[in-house]
Amino acid sequence: MMDFVFIGGTYRGWRTLASLIDGGFVPRLAFILKEDDHETERYSERIAETVRELRIPFRVTKTLSQDDYRAIRDVRPEFAVVCGWRTIIDPAISDSMKLGLVAAHDSLLPRYRGFAPINWAIINGETETGVTLFLIGDGEVDSGNIIDQEKVAIGPDDYARDVYEKVTEATISLYARFFRQYAEGNIALTKQDEVKATYTCKRSPEDGRIDWTKSDTDVYNLIRALARPYPGAYCFLNGKRFRVHRASPGVMRGRVYAGRIPGKAIRIDESGIEILCGTGSVTITEWEEEGSGVPESPSVLVRSITTTLQ
Repeated sequence: MMDFVFIGGTYRGWRTLASLIDGGFVPRLAFILKEDDHETERYSERIAETVRELRIPFRVTKTLSQDDYRAIRDVRPEFAVVCGWRTIIDPAISDSMKLGLVAAHDSLLPRYRGFAPINWAIINGETETGVTLFLIGDGEVDSGNIIDQEKVAIGPDDYARDVYEKVTEATISLYARFFRQYAEGNIALTKQDEVKATYTCKRSPEDGRIDWTKSDTDVYNLIRALARPYPGAYCFLNGKRFRVHRASPGVMRGRVYAGRIPGKAIRIDESGIEILCGTGSVTITEWEEEGSGVPESPSVLVRSITTTLQ
């Protein structure tokens, strides 16, 4: 048996913890991430139910308190599994552990350190990302020594959920390999190359507004990156906000416009509406008026090519 603590949340954390428990690895304590108010998918209750059934002490929280740190020190774990956690953990807690804080970051570090790396990778048109297991240290964010990595492909039509599912499977695989190698005393650490480091900003739902003057590739990437389970890229029609869930490259994207109005509808049928961008076009096939909770084809509301989305 290995003495470890679980610190995490989200779907990925839930799946990872469940896989570890199935493999016979049960944490001594669990600190479960409390979701933000805007999040529609909530896994804190599922994780809590899992650990409650095993009589594992736990707390649901957004940040670790001094009492939490004391509880961790009291059990003196060999390491902590940090998966799906979003707030800063005091690296000094590692002093009470044999190895330290073993965190999963959903990028191939040192690239995409920071917030929302899956979303940013899709927005930027990357063709691959991955997962890195690393030790949280007292340096810059996500800069600790690397334990292991696994690459994940991003297809040209993959949405955030598709990539997130691949990342989740890679995370489960990495932690399973880590536990096996740790038991064998075969953990090798690699220092990150600071010259190759890149960083990402924290995103909020308001950052998802579609700029129709950008290229159709940029618009399509933004829609794919922010689709469910994320809040969604959005635009306005008649002053009402619509969040776009599904889209595709426009069938008339190669047409040359001498008079181009980004945001203008150029084709409407039952499958959706095709909208001009700064270059090319994108077909929106599913959107949802904010607050309605009802996804639908935009062609239900948009009936005329005189329509311009804002």
